[in-house]
Amino acid sequence: MAAPTISSVYPSNSATAVPIGAVIEITFSSGIDLSTAKNNVVVYGRDFDFTSGPDNAVYLNEDGTNPDFLKSPGFKGVVPCTYSLVYVDVNGDEVSLSPKALAEETAGPYRHKLKVTPKSTLAPEIDYTVYIIGEDVEGTKKGVSTRTVYEVDSSAATSTTGETVVYGGYTGTTADTISIKITKAGNIGTAEYKWWYSETETESSARTGKVTSRRFRKLEDGLQVRFGGSGYILGDIYTVKLRVKELLASSFSFSFTTSTTQISTVPSTTSTSVLGSETEIVTGYLKLIETTPVDGGTHLKFGSKQIVLEFDSTLDSATINDDAITVLAYPVSGIISNDEDQVELFKKLTVSDNKIIIDL
Repeated sequence: MAAPTISSVYPSNSATAVPIGAVIEITFSSGIDLSTAKNNVVVYGRDFDFTSGPDNAVYLNEDGTNPDFLKSPGFKGVVPCTYSLVYVDVNGDEVSLSPKALAEETAGPYRHKLKVTPKSTLAPEIDYTVYIIGEDVEGTKKGVSTRTVYEVDSSAATSTTGETVVYGGYTGTTADTISIKITKAGNIGTAEYKWWYSETETESSARTGKVTSRRFRKLEDGLQVRFGGSGYILGDIYTVKLRVKELLASSFSFSFTTSTTQISTVPSTTSTSVLGSETEIVTGYLKLIETTPVDGGTHLKFGSKQIVLEFDSTLDSATINDDAITVLAYPVSGIISNDEDQVELFKKLTVSDNKIIIDL
């Protein structure tokens, strides 16, 4: 199989005003291995400083130790994300398909789009960079790779209740097929099986004496098998195609800048090139334009007990309630250990035109 390439990305390289709720999307030229994508696609945000509060108060554990000791400020911060794959057709449109067997995936032809979803909304007006790691000229053998393990083919099995799944990333150097044959009928824990590489070995070379289990059972070359369902039948065979890992030939990166407060789903228009500049700004979302006190304000008048939030549009008072707004207080000195030190404050909410007035 050919090494994967990148067909398109969202956001476009150098895009601005990207919604802070955007999901990063990378479309590849083929199916890819999700585990390698998780390990080799990284999102970096702003520099993080590990001190906070008046006079740079240091956050300490209960025993007085600094949890950020030896963590140097000034380095870029990794954005925690979740990763998922969806199929797209030749036009780049998403299609609702379960994971495909090798023949089905190549006949489509279907390709994978990787969706990288930050675990929390991105910070507004911050530069972010997405790194997609591939094999470099020195041959690190690391990076995003093509899919190596395909769906189990149970067409040679007569049981309609037994299920077999093969996990992992194939590390072998030759394309092959795993065959798993039931050697003793029964449910999980009773049924037994043997397995072998059916393209480079014969059944006489099978690894025998294996008992089915709902837990992972090690095969070889980075693979594991797990059984589900019940009622395995003697002689049934399950097979799974394996292909040699092909790495993304080069590493890529693209950067973008978030908007002020826009939270949005991804626009339908995306870049057709990693170095593209196409962008789409989503409008029509409520925007916070001013706060009293100002964000991050210090040396405020002692006893101040009112917060005013001003938006760019008239507010629907029915949507403003105690569940929608929370005010938390933290200590500003002494030992600050964790979120258990926070206290939720009682508040009274008033809505006036485009303002929310919070009296404490």
